Amino acid sequence: MAKLILSFSELAGMYFPGCSTPKNAVRSLQRSIKRCTNLTIALSETGYLPYNHRWLTPKQFGLILENLGDPYPE
Repeated sequence: MAKLILSFSELAGMYFPGCSTPKNAVRSLQRSIKRCTNLTIALSETGYLPYNHRWLTPKQFGLILENLGDPYPE
């Protein structure tokens, strides 16, 4: 069965693997999302709250990938 919900900190770790702690990775991903106005608006329409985001729905995950790109570029 596919995983339906992804932890925000897991995703942050994918985008920022060099961060010393998961908390630093989360902060970095928060800043990246905040800089992308279109992404911020699209996420807010899905119920995403910037400071209460422990879990991401598949739609929210897709929006982040669409706007920030693949965390594992080849």
